[in-house]
Amino acid sequence: MGARANFVLIDAGGVHLHYSHWGADLVSSALAAGPAPAARFIAAQHRCDDPERDWLDDVWAEGGAVVDRTSRRLVFYGDQLMLDLPCKRAFLALLAETWPGWTVRWAYDGIGDLAAAAGRDRSTVREPDEDERFLPEETVTDLDDEVHLLTVRTAEGCTAYPLGWYVHTAWQGPALLDRLPAGGLPRLDLREIPVGGLHVDAAARTAGVWMRGSCTGLVPALGGLWPGWRVEFWEDRYEEQLGRCGGTVTAPAADLAADLDQVIATLGSRRGDDPVPRMLDFVHEVAGERTVELNPHFTAHRPGDASPGEWESVLRVAADLRVRLAGAG
Repeated sequence: MGARANFVLIDAGGVHLHYSHWGADLVSSALAAGPAPAARFIAAQHRCDDPERDWLDDVWAEGGAVVDRTSRRLVFYGDQLMLDLPCKRAFLALLAETWPGWTVRWAYDGIGDLAAAAGRDRSTVREPDEDERFLPEETVTDLDDEVHLLTVRTAEGCTAYPLGWYVHTAWQGPALLDRLPAGGLPRLDLREIPVGGLHVDAAARTAGVWMRGSCTGLVPALGGLWPGWRVEFWEDRYEEQLGRCGGTVTAPAADLAADLDQVIATLGSRRGDDPVPRMLDFVHEVAGERTVELNPHFTAHRPGDASPGEWESVLRVAADLRVRLAGAG
C-alpha cells in the first residue's frame, strides 16, 4: 500500500535524495507553484541515508521528480492526474509558466530518467516488467477500454491493431512483423486516446514510438531493439501516429483549455489534504482488533502545500494561460 516516490534536490551542496511513501500521487501538487514551493516540499520528505543506494527501482517507484537548481532543470513523472494525456499536456503548459527559465521534461523512462538526471546509471534502478514486453495473440474488441495502438503500413495499406493497454509493442523489434496479432483492422475509430503506440512502415524500415506516461527501459533501448531501422520517439504525440495512417485511424482530440480547468480543480481540491491520517484510518478499519505494525515510512510523509499567495499566483497564471489555449483551439 502506497504511492512511492523518490524526489531529488540538486544544489551547490550536492545531490540530496528523498523518499515519500505517498508522494507519487502528489507530484503535480508539489510542482505546480514553481521551484521554491517544490524545493520546500521535497526537503520536508524523508532524507535518504545513502543517496547512492537508497533509490527505488522500476517495480516500486510510481513517481517522483528531480529539481536541479544548478542547471535549472526539472524532470518528473507520476500522479494519477497525469494518466489523462490532455491533462498532462495542460499541466506541462502550466509548468512552462510557473517554472520560467527552467527546462521542464517528463520522465518517459520513469525512475531511470530521474536516476540519470541525478548522475546515476540507469542500470542501478532497472527491473524489467515482463508483462509490458508481452505480445498479445489477438486484438481487443472492447474499445471502451484504453488500448495500446499498433499500426503497420505495407504495400497493401495500413492495418491497425488495438491491443491491451499494459503492453508496448516497440519491445518486439522488427520480428514483430512475422507474428502480428490476429484481428487487424483496415479502419479503426477509437473512443479514447490510446495509452501508447507504435507505427511501423515496413517498406521504409521506419518505426515511430510514443507513450502517454512512462515505459521503464524502453526508450533507452530503442536503438538496439530496432537495428538497421530509423526509429523516432514522439514522446506523447499520438497525433503523429494517426497522421501516418492517412485518416484510417482516428481518436478524440484534446481540449487543453477545458483540461487545464480540470487540472486546477483537482490541484485545488487537494490543498490541505494529508494522506497519512486518511490511510491510517483505513488501516485501522481493516485491521479491526488486530495489532498492525507499520513501516516507519508509512507515516513519514509531510504535506507541503504552496502558500496562499503562491496558490493565488498559480490561479492567475492559469487564467491567462487558459485564454491562450482557448484561442489556439
